[in-house]
Amino acid sequence: AMNAPIQGTAADIIKIAMINVYNRLNKENLKSKLILQVHDELIIDAFKEEETKVKEILKEEMEKAVELSVPLVVDVNVGYDWYSAK
Repeated sequence: AMNAPIQGTAADIIKIAMINVYNRLNKENLKSKLILQVHDELIIDAFKEEETKVKEILKEEMEKAVELSVPLVVDVNVGYDWYSAK
């Protein structure tokens, strides 16, 4: 029960980040698409020619989703599938 507020807040933060990433990909007219959210991860099906831009967008939007007293730090990994990206 004590962990519920922490997990709920984390869930809200990733939802905010997900919406911001989705909107930014659309705003910048990229072909890459947000396809999945798993816990604190966002999975994007990215076109190779957009890889650098998508990584930049993902990191920026996830790190600035909310302002906290400590920074949110995001690692971005790339792979052919989710398993190889870890």
